[in-house]
Amino acid sequence: MAHKERVDVYTIPPNFAKEGTILSGRVEARNAVEAAALVLLLFQLLMAVDLSVKGKIYAGIIVILPVAIFAVIGVQGESLTSFIFQFFCYLARRRTLTVPNGQYRLKRNRRIRKQQKKQYRRERRQAKRKGGGEHRKRSKGTKKEAERRKARREERAKKFEEEAQRRAETVQRTHEGGSAETPRG
Repeated sequence: MAHKERVDVYTIPPNFAKEGTILSGRVEARNAVEAAALVLLLFQLLMAVDLSVKGKIYAGIIVILPVAIFAVIGVQGESLTSFIFQFFCYLARRRTLTVPNGQYRLKRNRRIRKQQKKQYRRERRQAKRKGGGEHRKRSKGTKKEAERRKARREERAKKFEEEAQRRAETVQRTHEGGSAETPRG
């Protein structure tokens, strides 16, 4: 008889050998310290309020208990203070999208033209390396050929301007519609 290999699978609990935790890895020490400090502060405030004993008990259960639980659990794996710090940093650094002005559009169009020229030069260099008739010098040709070349250049320039205008209109419509996303073109 052939013996089948038996593979034992052992699952390792997430709290195994985790540093900085208390209560068998269920609570992080930082969260527990923050919760204790917060509860102590709120308890001092509660004792200063002029309420009956019954009112103070109810207020403590309604206010202090949920805050303590929230501080012990944390927010998405972070402690409460680090979450609050990151939230205020976000508020200070957030950006808003606005409609691009004419100067931005002008610079953007220049940058796009420059990139297109670079791409064209790169393609020409690659064609030269490959060899073939593309890179050979040609005579100027007749007037008719020169006019065709000029017409092609003008057609390409017109197509580029139409594309730039279409993109600008798309961005304008997007921003007027209130969407925070920029179009991909």
